[in-house]
Amino acid sequence: MILAHAVARKNTKNVTVPNMLMLSMIAGAVFILALAAYSLVLWRRVWRTEQQRQQQRAAQKAQLHNELVVLTESFITEQMPWAEGCIRIKVLLDHYDFELGLQTDYQVLHQVFEATQHIPSHDAWRALSSAEKQPHERLLAELELQHKQASVQAIEKLRRHLKG
Repeated sequence: MILAHAVARKNTKNVTVPNMLMLSMIAGAVFILALAAYSLVLWRRVWRTEQQRQQQRAAQKAQLHNELVVLTESFITEQMPWAEGCIRIKVLLDHYDFELGLQTDYQVLHQVFEATQHIPSHDAWRALSSAEKQPHERLLAELELQHKQASVQAIEKLRRHLKG
């Protein structure tokens, strides 16, 4: 009986080790499959988020395009002050297509922007007295004399580019 018991015990040890090994392998495979499924879920989120970002960028670019069309039309028909038009178009162009804005055709817009950057705007401009505004107004008039023709040509080219 003791011998039978020892043999039975030995057999259960031999059977238990492969069973445990098999259970560990199955558990590992299930764990790997679960991780793979979770990574697939995360990748789908990333792809979806990237698609949403691309759609947002496209919508923003379309909006900037429309705003540039309106501003260039307003600039050409002189419905806004010359310097303000140059500055606003330059800033929007930088956001719309930075590389396009760096082309030599549009450098005049950058020159006007740089030359007027120190001039107060909005509430700060309104807070200036007439005497304080005069030097800035003289500078704007000088810039307009120097750069108006080049800026009109640049804006015309941009307008054709936007419509084409």
